[in-house]
Amino acid sequence: MFWYLGGMADSRSLSERLSKLPPGRHLVPRDFVTQNQRERMLLATAELVAERGYQKTTIELIAKTARVALSTFYEQFSNKEECFLAAFDESMDAAAAVFDELLDPEQPWAEQIAAAMEIALEMVVKEPARARLCIVESQAAGGEALARYQGMLERIAPKLREGREHNPRSIRLPDGLEVAIAGGLAWLVHQRLVAGQEDEIKALLPEMLQVTLTPYVGEEEAGRAADAAQARAAAA
Repeated sequence: MFWYLGGMADSRSLSERLSKLPPGRHLVPRDFVTQNQRERMLLATAELVAERGYQKTTIELIAKTARVALSTFYEQFSNKEECFLAAFDESMDAAAAVFDELLDPEQPWAEQIAAAMEIALEMVVKEPARARLCIVESQAAGGEALARYQGMLERIAPKLREGREHNPRSIRLPDGLEVAIAGGLAWLVHQRLVAGQEDEIKALLPEMLQVTLTPYVGEEEAGRAADAAQARAAAA
């Protein structure tokens, strides 16, 4: 998977785990080589964009960092934007697979939200380059990338919307509340990433829970959930 899988036995970063074929001819299937080259280009894109920003990342740099020829890049992507969007999409799909694997749908809704946030923040901390690509640089990489970012927020909204079942006055809540909450949560992470404060990201959990749960279960219960998250973090 393109993103970090929390809880897996292999704790190395994606950069360390990514296989690297030696130069020259290979006695391996062509589709394996092609997929390996694609993964290297997506990885290079994430790392370069995180370091230099989207605008200063060039196709030549991506190819050089991925150790592929320019012609190989153009065999898979027509331009830099297409490669960036592929990296974004693969990151989102892989993150969704992590949530599907680690979240328990039988848990109470508020506990699912708390667990999902812990997993999300863990992924951000473990793979900050991919987090920057999806949360920061997607807002500066053109219309299609911005649409992907908005789609990410809308992808989160349905799970948040389940909280309306816990609020007898949910009919009064605005239709766009869940996307607004998702955007606010992303912005909190965005600020830390831009400031280079990755070591402070996990500490956002109590605040994020308070903000997210309060409209649905009330300030008091949301506060208890935030306190419990803070206690778990302190005990870890």
